[in-house]
Parts: sequence; C-alpha cells; structure tokens
Amino acid sequence: MSAKDSGVQLYAFRPFVFAKRHPKTQTPSKSPLSRSGHRIACDEGNMYSFGGYNPYIPEDEELGEEVHDWQASEPLFKELWKYNFCTSNWTKLLCADDMPNELASNAVILKGTTMMVYGGTGVPFGTTCSNQLYVCNLNEKIKMNAIQASGELPPKQYGQALVLDGGFLYTVGGTTGYEYSADIHRLNLKTGQWEEVHVCRGGRGEPDGRYRHELAFDGSRIFVMGGGTATDVYGFEKIPAFNLSTGQWETLVTSGDPALSPPGVPAARRCHGCVQLPSDGIQHSAVFISGGYDGSNIFDDLWKLDLNTLQWQHLSHCKLPRAVYFHSTALTPAGQLFSFGGIADMGNGEFDRTAEVHSTWVCIPKLSEMCWEALVHYNQFIHNVPSANLLNCGIPAKFLSRIG
Repeated sequence: MSAKDSGVQLYAFRPFVFAKRHPKTQTPSKSPLSRSGHRIACDEGNMYSFGGYNPYIPEDEELGEEVHDWQASEPLFKELWKYNFCTSNWTKLLCADDMPNELASNAVILKGTTMMVYGGTGVPFGTTCSNQLYVCNLNEKIKMNAIQASGELPPKQYGQALVLDGGFLYTVGGTTGYEYSADIHRLNLKTGQWEEVHVCRGGRGEPDGRYRHELAFDGSRIFVMGGGTATDVYGFEKIPAFNLSTGQWETLVTSGDPALSPPGVPAARRCHGCVQLPSDGIQHSAVFISGGYDGSNIFDDLWKLDLNTLQWQHLSHCKLPRAVYFHSTALTPAGQLFSFGGIADMGNGEFDRTAEVHSTWVCIPKLSEMCWEALVHYNQFIHNVPSANLLNCGIPAKFLSRIG
C-alpha cells in the first residue's frame, strides 16, 4: 500500500515555507500556556522555552493539576520547557525556587548543553530588573545556577541582547524601564569578571539607546538589529556595528532588495525575531528577521541579510502564519527556524498571546537531515520503538539521540 493509499500525506522537503507544529499531547498542563516576552533556544533535537508573561489566561481554560506551578509566579512563568521535534511533545524541565524572578525580556544563549540566561524584568515591568547570569546544564539534573561575578557589572536592565565570543559573553543595550542604553559590557566566563567595553555618552557614531533589539556577530563586529524605546523604533537601512578590534562604533549602510521597487529594507521595528545562519564555506553568514512591532503595525514578514555583502532580500513567499511580536525565534544547527508564542494578530481586529509553534527551513540542509525528517514523517510513533531495533535498521545513533 502506498503512502497516498494509506491516507498519509506524502513527504516533501519545503524550504522557506512556515508549517504549524501540532503537539501530540493536548492536555493544557502538559504544554506551555500562551505567552510573550519569553526566550527560546534550539539544539539538534529540541526547542527550549524559558520564562514569559501573560496577564490574561482565559478563566474557562482547563489548566490541570500542575497549574499551581505557574500561579506561584503569575503573571510570569517560572518555567523551563522542552519541545522535542521528533515526538512533537512538550516536557516541563524546571519550575523551581532557584529560578530567577525576572522572567520577561531576558536574553538567552544555548552553547552545547549549557543554557545561559541573563537579565530580564519582573512585573510591573522595570520595577525589578536583573544583571544576574544564570547557567544550567540541560544534560544533568536541571538546576539554575546563579554565577557569582565581580568587576564593573552592567546596570540591572531588561530587553538586552547577548553575543558569545569564545570565553567572553557580551551584553548590549537594554532598559531600566525609564532609561535606554546601547552600552556594551562583557563577562569573562572563566574568571567571573565583568568589564566595561564601551559606555555611550553621546559621541559621534554611537547608536541611540534601545531595548528588544537583536544581535548578529561576524567574529569581529557586533551588529545591532533594530529595537527601540517606548516611543521610537530603529531601522535597518543603516546598522550600528561595534568593532571589537578597534573598540569603536561603525555605521554600516545596507543595500535594499533590488527585486523591490524601489529597493527595500525591513521596516523599523522592535520585539522581532532574529536568527543567524553561520557560513558553511558555500554560502555567506546570513541573518533572518521575522515579525515585530513598530508601535502601530505588527509584521508577518521574513527578511534575509547577507552579512558579507550587507544585501537585504525580502522573502515575500515566506510569511509567518500570523503577524506577531514579542515572540521568540531560534535556529537549529542544521538550519531550521522555529518561532514560538508572542502577541499575534488573530484576525477581526483581535490580538492575543499564543502558544503556537511554527517552523521553516532557511537553508538546504544535508541529505541525511531530510531523510531523518521523512522517516519521522512516515513513522510518527518511532519514539515508541526500542533504540536497539532502530539501530539494527541502520539508523545512525546521532539521530536516535534526538528522540526525547
């Protein structure tokens, strides 16, 4: 019997097409509630979601026995969730007293099995902010460890953005809720020492202070992508970049997509998604901007910036299923972009927080990745098959390790 005859939709690899991911478990207590202001990160087999905010949980939603974990920190989510790509199921990894109380607009980086969480705010926003770095190892007993640091600590803020460069963690910008900065500090992860890299004092070429911007990094320059304040948003025609070699800010002029008339760049925005696809020797390192908000409009678009040529491309055929902001996006090592949550345009003039997961490939991965995706597509309950049996079928162990 063919796949068509059995009612199973035929598998087709479709890059630059967003697809909604449907968790197999629909019990509310077994999956995260709708949220915004959270952060996600991805490895080869999983997406991790940290924190978030929602003051408007529907009263009639059946939340289940585990809802008390959320109620203890409402309207913030003192939670760390894992979404497994193979099983399409969510698992709550952590909801404990050792988690920070500042759970909205943090900055998160995943390096290997180590997740780093920095900054953030409690509610009301800006009344309690953080300059504390937390680290947890996702392969061990999940626990948030507060890193003891000294030196020239950054101010307590939220809406910052992070870059990891070897043994140094850079934080850029953020807000106290009243003041906005574009200052740069870095933490030596070996010694626990913070130091000021550059404090903006209105000098020539220095960018305006901002929050909910994103960063890209080419090994020598930190690119500041968008962001804004309570009243302003910043655009992408000219991008501020901090050169780590010279210790100076530069203003980089980008080129609009020539396929547009006139050639265009993304509209100014904050609270957008941003992921970076590293160079693989064939294609240049690229940044992808999705969604966001300019104070009036919510976006559903996807743009690509080539970091080598500074050329924008509007991927007009690839739109988010809903216009959304305060969502979070992340990229798998193979090049699949995931988007989770946010404040979305639900149609008919209504806007609400969502718990939807969407994904799209933003590159052509290795053939083995496509084969694995097809195998899971046709064997939706492969996670119930003993690993030894799958190994005997010739499935590489590196893919079986993704089943969780």
